[in-house]
Amino acid sequence: MPLNSEASDYPRRVRNFIEDIAGERGDQEDIVANELRYVEDDVVDLKFDDDRSIVPLSDASRLLQGVKRFAIANACSAIHRRSHHGRSQPAKAREYAEFVGMGHTREGSFIIPIVSPIGTMKPIIIEGEQELLIDVQSELNFFPRRVTGMMADVLREVHSLAVEQERIPPKEDLSRAVIGGLSADACSALADMVAAPHESDLNISFQWALTAAPPRAGGEKVEFPRESAGAIREIGHILRDQIRLADTVIYGFVSSLDRDPGDEEGVVKVKAIVGDRVRPVKMTLQGDSYHNAVEAHDLKLRVIATGSLVKSGTGVLSMPRVDLFRIDDYLPLEMGAALN
Repeated sequence: MPLNSEASDYPRRVRNFIEDIAGERGDQEDIVANELRYVEDDVVDLKFDDDRSIVPLSDASRLLQGVKRFAIANACSAIHRRSHHGRSQPAKAREYAEFVGMGHTREGSFIIPIVSPIGTMKPIIIEGEQELLIDVQSELNFFPRRVTGMMADVLREVHSLAVEQERIPPKEDLSRAVIGGLSADACSALADMVAAPHESDLNISFQWALTAAPPRAGGEKVEFPRESAGAIREIGHILRDQIRLADTVIYGFVSSLDRDPGDEEGVVKVKAIVGDRVRPVKMTLQGDSYHNAVEAHDLKLRVIATGSLVKSGTGVLSMPRVDLFRIDDYLPLEMGAALN
């Protein structure tokens, strides 16, 4: 792509560049231009069809306020899994609402891009026995992508619970959804977003930054009929009033594994950022969770674990109850020598 914006032929070179890519891909030039505009950003497109030439400010205001609350709710869930966050919003989650922003609106019904800058996240190549690296700054840099990935997961989950199913799901299903990141706050915000357009369905799609690999799971386009707002709101009421679940979330690498042959469970240590320090967290896993830990350890992949975090009298951290343990699908793949 032409880089010298001061050159006299820069506009023409950029146009030629866009024309060449559009011709090669068989796309429209405005689609290519939009991708280049947000090359370092994850973008969530909110689209609703409406025959009117304008949308009342009250509708637009409700939609954008819902988006802000939805962003904060998912940022909270990236830090703590709770059925209802309420006013227990970490400063980091509130700050995310000021970090993410609205991009230029586009033609084609009403399309509002919600932009989350991530910069450049390149895959980390880990050679042989090289030590796994984790630091506070890297976790700060990864947070926006983790929140956008959480949005994609939550939207898919709500669509399954409130649109695909014909009845309100049982509490057991809702508890599992909370472990995955759903909260009453996210449901309330999304219900307002879905109900905001007057007689229109809300379509949400994702465009992942081109400077990083997309999440390895999730991010499909979802559509919420306007009439689904009531079911979404009801699910939120159940999460707020009847589900009691609160988990701490840690992100890190599996640093050690210990399981005797024939045992169903094994002891795993995860090196993670806790507070502002890198700390080992000990936990006991079994079944698929332990297999995930083995895979993450062998391939040197980042993991997510949620549960009850406990600090002993001697300062040792452990997670006696683990509700979720999986590979961190939101980030670019870290590759060990075995994959090269």
